[in-house]
Amino acid sequence: MQAIGENTVLAQRYTLTRKLAGRPEQQLWIGTDSTLGREVTVTVFEADSPHAEAALDSARRAAGVEDRHLPRVLDVGSEDGAAYVITEALHGAESIAAMLQFDPLPAEEVRRMIGEAASGLGAASARGLHHLQLTPHDIVTSPDGAVSVLGLSTDAALAGADELSSEEASRADTVALVQIAYAGLTRRWPGDEPVPGLQDVNRRADGELPAPSELVPGVPGDLDTLCRTTLGADEGPRTPGELARQLAPWSSERVTTSTRRTTGSGGDTAATLRAVPGGDRRPSAEPTAPVAAPVGTDGPDSSEPTGSPDSPGSAEGSVPAKVALPKASVATATDDDTAQLSRSDLEQARARSAGAPVTHDTDDDDYDPSFTELEPPVPGLDGHFEPDHQSSRLALLLVVLLVVIAVIFAAIGLRGIGGSSGPDETASAAASRSASASASDSKSKTVKPQPTAKPLQIQRTTSYGINGGDNSGQAAKATDGDQGSAWTSYDYNTADGRGGGQGTGLLLDLGSVKSVDSLKIATSGGPSTIEIFVSDKIEPVSTRDPETTLKGKGTQTAHLDGVDAKYITIWVTKLSKQDNGKFQEQINDVKVYS
Repeated sequence: MQAIGENTVLAQRYTLTRKLAGRPEQQLWIGTDSTLGREVTVTVFEADSPHAEAALDSARRAAGVEDRHLPRVLDVGSEDGAAYVITEALHGAESIAAMLQFDPLPAEEVRRMIGEAASGLGAASARGLHHLQLTPHDIVTSPDGAVSVLGLSTDAALAGADELSSEEASRADTVALVQIAYAGLTRRWPGDEPVPGLQDVNRRADGELPAPSELVPGVPGDLDTLCRTTLGADEGPRTPGELARQLAPWSSERVTTSTRRTTGSGGDTAATLRAVPGGDRRPSAEPTAPVAAPVGTDGPDSSEPTGSPDSPGSAEGSVPAKVALPKASVATATDDDTAQLSRSDLEQARARSAGAPVTHDTDDDDYDPSFTELEPPVPGLDGHFEPDHQSSRLALLLVVLLVVIAVIFAAIGLRGIGGSSGPDETASAAASRSASASASDSKSKTVKPQPTAKPLQIQRTTSYGINGGDNSGQAAKATDGDQGSAWTSYDYNTADGRGGGQGTGLLLDLGSVKSVDSLKIATSGGPSTIEIFVSDKIEPVSTRDPETTLKGKGTQTAHLDGVDAKYITIWVTKLSKQDNGKFQEQINDVKVYS
């Protein structure tokens, strides 16, 4: 195979610009399509490897799968001993593994991401495609919340793992999805093979896998049961499509705070659900029964759920039988009968079933469900009140009486103010004024000490960016208090490094939400541009605005003016130029002050 490296050109069209990952059987690069002037993702492997033809064939079949959860395959080919697969680039995407650096994910975000991924793999299985190499690094979400599954077109074939039967392969992908759900809930990997960046779960003394609810609080009962039965008892769903149906309905947008799922069988009460973008998504006050949405295209009946409110597990407020659901809430049918139902569609259907007009968007930040129904009138004030003449005279008399009382009290107060004071009172008042003047003069001569900055302890430091960031093993050197040690990014040929403003940097964890007044950063090399982001939870920087921006070199101070934060992201968008002519950021020291 020809030497593969930066600036290598494939098919006289695709220029490799940045390496994302490398495995024994393949390399993953970001490249530029010179014909269309766009970024692409390039998977390169040896054309004469035992599994190369199978991988190219798998990629060609993947190109025929049209599903929004699977990156589109744009080109397949080989030249000079190098085989390549070109797929669309996902700008700013972040993997589940990267999101689990410090904290577990909200349970409803786990439901959403695994449900979306299961839908995509269900569509792929209809074309005989299975992943078979799924890890938390392979499921990513874009800044707009879209979920994608990476590696479907080549990973299984290149690893020689695509020789299983369709049933066995579907079950393997389903188990892998549940393992990723377990990791999302607990930050612990339950699989036999370790996953980079995640800590393995500690099994119980009897060798059994602990349920997620044994490791973290607030895990919804259905997700807890799914993990226990699938990973501990070899039961549960057999295909990705079946898994998607069990997880539905899930939020149609990114969930960024912990929630509890409401079930028709007495599940946990729903807490506040915040989706990004769109503000608050306030769940209905009544329980929400899980709805299985049949999939079909033969007419209106194919999108109507069946069931009875009196059936076991149903609750007041459940969607009754023969209620037409919006077509947008039903996923495209596959051999696994994959379907999904968004929460907003469920609320709309419930309103229609009750005969109430749907007039308000639940994404409205000003919407308050407590005002959806008017309170009954106060007893005794029913109807329109029009006072008679007698009532008017009585009201006028009350007003006059109040005015007279006010005048009397005012006169008494003025007489007290105007009264003369005795000699003792006068002397006392003079002494009081003299003492006050002396105290005032004394205060004016006293210089009030300025508060000193208090350093805050940084609990953990990690690199932050695509695939976990640059040189993650060096991240702690930036906050160890030693100016002689430093975290450095990868070397790049241009100042913007990754291109497209994606950047690279560090993520600081303060352990809890604290008031942050300033941040001092010491760098080496030429000037650079550093954006500072603060938050109380881990969020992609692409979805937020920076708190402040530093442009310069050496030691710089970012003034944050007492902002509350648990996490601080130091995001370098323009790297400094080093003596060797390369562009690289070198951060020697970071200190945080309150």
